[in-house]
Amino acid sequence: MQSKLTVVTAEQDRKELLPNPAWLEDRVFYQIFPDRFYNGDPTNDPAPLTPWGRQPELFNFFGGDLAGIEKKIPYLNDLGINALYLNPIFDAPSNHKYDTRDYLRIAPEFGDLRVYLRLVKTLRQSGIRLLLDGVFNHTGDQFWAFRDLVRRGSASPYQKWYHCQLPIIQSPQPNYECWWGIGSLPKLNFYTPEVIRYILRVVAFWTLTGIDGWRLDVPNEVRADFWPVFRRLVKALNPEAYLVGEIWEDATAWLQGDKFDAVMNYPLRELIMAFFAKQEMEAAAFDRELANLRARYSEAVTRSMFNLLSSHDTPRFLTVCRGNDRRMLQALLFLFTYPGVPVLYYGDEIGMTGEKDPDCRRTMIWEETRWHREIYQATKALIRLRKTRMALRRGEFKTALTGGRGVYGYWRLYGQDRLLILFNGTERMAEVAIALPPEGRGYWRPLYPVVGKGLGFLDQFRLALPPGSGMIWEQIK
Repeated sequence: MQSKLTVVTAEQDRKELLPNPAWLEDRVFYQIFPDRFYNGDPTNDPAPLTPWGRQPELFNFFGGDLAGIEKKIPYLNDLGINALYLNPIFDAPSNHKYDTRDYLRIAPEFGDLRVYLRLVKTLRQSGIRLLLDGVFNHTGDQFWAFRDLVRRGSASPYQKWYHCQLPIIQSPQPNYECWWGIGSLPKLNFYTPEVIRYILRVVAFWTLTGIDGWRLDVPNEVRADFWPVFRRLVKALNPEAYLVGEIWEDATAWLQGDKFDAVMNYPLRELIMAFFAKQEMEAAAFDRELANLRARYSEAVTRSMFNLLSSHDTPRFLTVCRGNDRRMLQALLFLFTYPGVPVLYYGDEIGMTGEKDPDCRRTMIWEETRWHREIYQATKALIRLRKTRMALRRGEFKTALTGGRGVYGYWRLYGQDRLLILFNGTERMAEVAIALPPEGRGYWRPLYPVVGKGLGFLDQFRLALPPGSGMIWEQIK
């Protein structure tokens, strides 16, 4: 009886370490801003259309669409991507689609329901999971309920759908609550039952089309007790759905198992920028802050986190690095070897640059002669290693070395698999010496990048790290 209880407890302990859902461990996400990725169907182009490659502005369109994403699935497969996060695809007047006009219609310039369903099917056949962007805090001012309220005033059945006064005044100052005071983004009233029922119907409809989860826009601005209801609905329809909240700061309250599985890990991004891109943090401080960040959450949540370098809301990471490819390469090495789910913003893998929105939303560069080839090849190699090395996906994280401003190292350990990841962000050669425990003694070889032969039998790891380098070493059994 005792042994049976022990087995159950061990199984429960194992499950507590698994990310939720479990398929996350084997995924590399790729974020696409649809209008800027690829134009696969010129017949649905909006007018006026800005020529591909021109400077992005707040209100211009370039013609990217769902057919374009489908046509570039071979590119994603070759890169190693097996999960997508799409910025909003529902009907809206803007290029970014965060001002929803119709939640139950695909934006016409992106395609239609038939094109969308074909994309979902093709992605599934290609082994690629799909995450949609849910924008439920606010609608656009062209949303049908808001337009009815503007037109009919007190006679409209939707006056309790918004926090407003009547008659509706939009300019020069809106007399209704809206996101960040922007009149075109009126805030929904989630204290009205009809609003909750409507949003849940929308969520159910798209979840049942076969998606693998939702990224939720500004969920902290929606009443918090809505999200457990949302979670129960989505998990009932798809128990393996992945729910990611856009929370920029400490997300402890959102990751207790009743709301989201993970959040966009912007605090981690801040640390990566400080240590790798800006080189303004000592290794010991970087390691300490990483440990503090992991300590906020359970291990299962840490391994579920949506880890990113760039997004549609931030400057591109290579721009933060001031165009320094070496620093970008180090950050990519960290991203793909640290616990959590790695996320690439489209174009980061080829060294695209861009300042804050809208500049970070430039059109994808498809001319290979303009790519940063070293960044692209390194990204492919790191994705391949993550997929083939269990220690990078499921392994324990342990600090191995903290040496001044730019020298840092850690272990990823899974059973008998042992990897050592090392960085030297300085401009000088760095001599490192790491004492190995008995189980770590043996033969080691460079796994990334492949530079020469392996080392002989070791009981202490000694190595000269070149300036601006990052390496993975693997113990040979």
